[in-house]
Amino acid sequence: MGYVVTNGIGLIIASLNTATFITLVYVFLKAVETRSRLLHALDKIYGPLLGPLRRILPAWRLDVASLIFAAVLQAAVFGIKRYRF
Repeated sequence: MGYVVTNGIGLIIASLNTATFITLVYVFLKAVETRSRLLHALDKIYGPLLGPLRRILPAWRLDVASLIFAAVLQAAVFGIKRYRF
């Protein structure tokens, strides 16, 4: 298990892992801080992506839609690693 990107599949996996990390930072900032520039920038990116899921899920203190999105990203990484062509 290495962290060196050597092909296109590795680049996809690295991108999905980075997106997961940024999503978790977004969840943390949304739970702790409300007046952050970083939170405002991430909200512009993730707001439209998570809007439909937020309409379905109940509103809680913790942003469950973002956590589900992070889990889906990691499931995609797992699937790519398991069924690599």
